[in-house]
Amino acid sequence: MIFLVFTRQGLDELILLNPAPELAIWCGSNILTEAEYAALSGNNISRFIYPLKSPEDANYSSALDTIADHHAGQKIWLESLQ
Repeated sequence: MIFLVFTRQGLDELILLNPAPELAIWCGSNILTEAEYAALSGNNISRFIYPLKSPEDANYSSALDTIADHHAGQKIWLESLQ
């Protein structure tokens, strides 16, 4: 399963689930600092070099394309912001 999160809370909730190796989490640079990202290495978390706060962001479609390139044919689950 592939997850795209938009908030730190969403990321923290997925981390607490103790994700299996086949679970991948993606987030924007606004969620994790570079140091936090480095500390989480090995947890199958990927961090974009740009912020991503919602599906309305200009970078959203680019983010989906990047995720699809890395995880071809897999569903991408989005964090709900409602």
